[in-house]
Amino acid sequence: MTAMPRERLLFFTALGIAVASGAVFGALAWRNGRLPRGAAARVQLSAAPYTATVGAAPAVKTDVWNPPAAQARGRDWVYETFTPPEIFYNPRTQRFTVKPPASATDEVVEEAFGVELVAVRPEPFRLQLIGYVGGEGNWRGTFQNLVSGEVFLAGAGRRMPDLGLTIKSLAVAAVPVALTDSMTTRQRVATAVVRDERTGRDLTLTHRERYFTGGLSAQLAAPGESAPREVREGETFQLGAASYRVEKIQLAPPAVDVTKESPALAQPDRRTLVPRETEDTPLPSS
Repeated sequence: MTAMPRERLLFFTALGIAVASGAVFGALAWRNGRLPRGAAARVQLSAAPYTATVGAAPAVKTDVWNPPAAQARGRDWVYETFTPPEIFYNPRTQRFTVKPPASATDEVVEEAFGVELVAVRPEPFRLQLIGYVGGEGNWRGTFQNLVSGEVFLAGAGRRMPDLGLTIKSLAVAAVPVALTDSMTTRQRVATAVVRDERTGRDLTLTHRERYFTGGLSAQLAAPGESAPREVREGETFQLGAASYRVEKIQLAPPAVDVTKESPALAQPDRRTLVPRETEDTPLPSS
């Protein structure tokens, strides 16, 4: 007897599986059809007409970004997320100034700063020797009190309690003096040694040059004032409801850092003032 071909074997195997499956599933269906069934649920319909309703909108939380705060260099140094300030450079004063973004100032009424810088000068000593009179053994110096403006004659031993100074010695002698664009000549020069009771030091004044303390003073002008006022570092002065504090004075290039406080300002306004004739140069855009 010959063997059955492989293809016919697979066919009859599949046919047998199909017949067996049909018999099993048919028996299960017949059995389930004979099981008792429960009563179907009845649906109760409402007689009221349908009315459309709108659901309440969910609560939405809105976060608002805080306005940009001024930097330590002053109220104009304001940086927004997408709009930086316009920065200018002044080659004469070697300083930067800024113009804040328009959006940062649209809703704020800008208050004028109120003062401007006229000049910065070295601070002269409170007593100056400006000349001399007399002869050998009887010299008198011509002194100027810069506090009161008084000009007076005085010699060695003169004490000035209001200035806290004492003239220890006064001499007039011929010394070499170098002239600009010329040769050196010998001229009489008055020299006074003065004791400063406030510092406990001796200093030497001559009538050929002013003596300076090493400090600086600035002249600030305000609208309505007949003359500029002279101020020094650390001083505070009042103009109306606003107060001004001089933070720093610089000689070269001339500039003054001033902080203004006023009831109309939300925060102190700190600015660097330069002489009024100075012009700013905008930085080239990159």
